[in-house]
Amino acid sequence: MINLSMAQSAIVEASVDRPIQVLASAGSGKTRVLTARIRHIIENTRKDGVIAFTFTNKAAEEMQYRLEDIEDADDRIWISTIHGVAQRILEQYGHTIGLPSELHIYERDQDRKTVFLQSLREGGVDIDSFLEVIDERTKKNREGIIHNYMEQFSVVKRSLLSEEEIKNKYESNERFLTIYQAYQSALLESGGIDFDDILVYAHRILLEQSWCGDIYRAKFKHVCVDEAQDLNKAQYEFVKALCGEKIKSLMMVGDPNQMIYGFNGSSHDYLCMHFVSDFSPQKFELKENYRSSKAVIHLANKLKPGSQVEAEFALGGHCQIEVMQDEESEAQWIVNSIKNLLDSKTNPEIEGDISLSKMVVIARNRFVFSTLQNKLDDNEIRYSLKKGERQVEPSSLFGKVLDLSIRLRLNPKDWVDGKKLCTVLQIDPPKLWGGDSLLKIFAEQVRRPEIAFSELFFMLLQAVFELDLDEPNIPKFCTKFKTELEKLASISSEDNEFAIALQELQDFRTSWTAFKRKGLGDNLMSFRNATALGQLTEDFDPFGLTLSTVHTMKGLEKDIVFLMGMCEGVFPDYRAHTKHEIDEERNSAFVAVTRSRRWIYITYPLRRMMPWGDTKVQKPSRFVREMQD
Repeated sequence: MINLSMAQSAIVEASVDRPIQVLASAGSGKTRVLTARIRHIIENTRKDGVIAFTFTNKAAEEMQYRLEDIEDADDRIWISTIHGVAQRILEQYGHTIGLPSELHIYERDQDRKTVFLQSLREGGVDIDSFLEVIDERTKKNREGIIHNYMEQFSVVKRSLLSEEEIKNKYESNERFLTIYQAYQSALLESGGIDFDDILVYAHRILLEQSWCGDIYRAKFKHVCVDEAQDLNKAQYEFVKALCGEKIKSLMMVGDPNQMIYGFNGSSHDYLCMHFVSDFSPQKFELKENYRSSKAVIHLANKLKPGSQVEAEFALGGHCQIEVMQDEESEAQWIVNSIKNLLDSKTNPEIEGDISLSKMVVIARNRFVFSTLQNKLDDNEIRYSLKKGERQVEPSSLFGKVLDLSIRLRLNPKDWVDGKKLCTVLQIDPPKLWGGDSLLKIFAEQVRRPEIAFSELFFMLLQAVFELDLDEPNIPKFCTKFKTELEKLASISSEDNEFAIALQELQDFRTSWTAFKRKGLGDNLMSFRNATALGQLTEDFDPFGLTLSTVHTMKGLEKDIVFLMGMCEGVFPDYRAHTKHEIDEERNSAFVAVTRSRRWIYITYPLRRMMPWGDTKVQKPSRFVREMQD
């Protein structure tokens, strides 16, 4: 194999008839090996298909790009997140276990909480008593109690707990199982499921309707799993059920040192123990770091001794650890360093010109960036805060009505979004939800002189009502309302409102274009589900500086990394107490450091401003102290 080491080639060319475990350290060419393995399978089998699971939609796109030159790639290679494949199974075969034919995904936490509270009301529960709300002072605890229940519901689903296991786990709360079941019933009665349900129901289909799995196994005889160290039980059991007894060619690739999603129930035990026990795979290991400089590898090995091996031709690189008086001086030092790097223009260790696009500032959480963002704005340095793949809720009235009316058009039983729509439109909600004419009724009700831009919303509700659900003409729809918005903007003083509305309409059209380009379907329901699964997120500013948390930077890399806010209690997080939690924080620090190809700058302030206004003295992170040893 061209451009592959002997260790990498041994993995790629291993027998396609047995399971493979690959422990691949940071920078060891994991993605290259994975794509080369898929290519090898396609070229050495007649018609076999391959399913490759990635951790993010962005990683799936990158892998698709690397394999797009393969003949019949679209037909023989399916690259997706585990949730993406599970959602396809639900859409096609959900009816076999009694699910509604079209299910709406409640991807927003607030919507899930609304359904939860409604399930309590319908169960005759006194909400204030249940949430321990005695007076105004204790109402602030309400959100925390609700949030805790939602978190525990996710734990149940991600762990695939049975009724008996739920009773045992929550034996101190005798009502928990009843409350959980009421929540699940309320979701289905509103025509919806939450994000965790996708795997729960798809897994159930594969187990209870074995013929459904056989349909997939007839075409896809090989399965590859990337970032397998971050699997949780539901994900692992879904992959296992998909393979069944027939698929032996299962390749799992991952690095236990980079397991950082424990809060989602993830554990490297599924890669390192359960997979070995269940499949008896052939084992391989990749430790040589081809990506990072010697300086970066040296720091990584301080955090995880012996985890990295320098490649033969690794560059020297640069690492620098700086202590600052406070957050202001830390932010200013980073800004000055960025300016100096840009002024230097070139360096033998950096390919091409030094630019903002080759830099990233990483922090443990997004709140660390606030002072730096102000400094970047003051110095007119272009930047983007990298976010997750979930869609941001629209903020203009037009954007809200467009989003909510499409949700209601697809699922007239969706009283959660329906009530939101009525509030935005300033109309009374119906007593009963359901039926196909709700939007038409709302359109007539909104034609009142006291409602601002009532004719626009009348037209919008009518247009959504008239959309062909199977083959909607979204470009024509967007062109029509772009004209209407521009016309209204020219005679209105609401400049900002219409500017945001036009941008959100353009975002809607861009998402539809991405949906069609990626071949994710043709109908409006598939479009909504793809949006909910984060499959339509486009690249953000490719020319500016990137600001990113550790978790959103996973799987990516830059030539120059600034790792800021490295104080004890920030990184590691103040909530990490147990050995397991500290180990995961260490993994996160290891991931942050190994995002750098060449140079890394690590900073921390001696004082930080607390949200309530006090200044607090800081200690350097234990990870910084280890790297300084």
